[in-house]
Amino acid sequence: MPAKKKNRSTARKRAARPKKIEVISSDICRSRTLGKGCTWVIGGEVRVRTGVALTIADGATLLIANGVVRKSRIRRAAIIFDPGSQLKARRFTIKACNGSHTPVKHADNGGVWFLGNYASGSKDGISLRKVAGRVPSKFRAQSITLLHLGRHDSYSSQSKVTGRNLNIGDDIDGLSLIGVGPDEWKISNVRSLHSADDGIDLTNSRIRLDRLEVRHPCEDGMNISSSRIEIRRSLVLDVPKSRTKDRDLFDLETDNGASYVELPRGCWVRVRGVFGDQVTLSSTDMPRPTVTQDNERSYRYSGRLRADALVHSISDASGVLE
Repeated sequence: MPAKKKNRSTARKRAARPKKIEVISSDICRSRTLGKGCTWVIGGEVRVRTGVALTIADGATLLIANGVVRKSRIRRAAIIFDPGSQLKARRFTIKACNGSHTPVKHADNGGVWFLGNYASGSKDGISLRKVAGRVPSKFRAQSITLLHLGRHDSYSSQSKVTGRNLNIGDDIDGLSLIGVGPDEWKISNVRSLHSADDGIDLTNSRIRLDRLEVRHPCEDGMNISSSRIEIRRSLVLDVPKSRTKDRDLFDLETDNGASYVELPRGCWVRVRGVFGDQVTLSSTDMPRPTVTQDNERSYRYSGRLRADALVHSISDASGVLE
């Protein structure tokens, strides 16, 4: 057999071999590395504990199992980086999977959480309190891609063991940040695709991204609660209008202060969907949106900004980020 054909045959055989599967269901209490030669499955509420570094090999794939997890406070499998933990990575992908550890195009999990020490905050049953002197979190990656993460609106589910109805709880976003500051967050690019709730959710946080892409979330593209996010190079929000009401490109909340989305000059912006209500757009490039209460008018824009743009909440109440 010619050398080239033999090499191709060997490569095909290697590609056909199933990867080893390792299920992680308990907290990560010691620093470890998730390599490329294995499929890593998050099978429970897994927390990366304070002081622990999780290294993810370049190009690695992680799966988060769908379905009810009774011992989890959010009733689903999720990976949660505690305050003071570390992520070390370049590029990796996180997908939903079924009970057979096969990737699926259906979101019914707890998603990915990053918790910082920049500010206190809570949402969806996950809370943190800022502690003076605590080692800050350290999240470093070039790019993260999230596929079919999060959980849909609450519903009842009957236990196969007891026959009782389980209270599953409220919906959960694909990617959630609570109390994360700019010195803690050094992740450049985020892609959130087909989230069961909002594509990305910030609570009492302040971060910068080079690129953010959110496509086809079940709810809002960005939910920003008393937080500030700067997107430097490109923003893509593809939230096409559907029968779902109150599903917006931007949902800016002001529980502990105002919220801001900063888009500097030169940033490429492509947005499609209902802009949002009770928000303000300051831009000489983007057309003025309809932002009245209960607005459902579709909004589109695609282009490179020639001047800085700002999307911000109507409330100018001072808060932790002012």
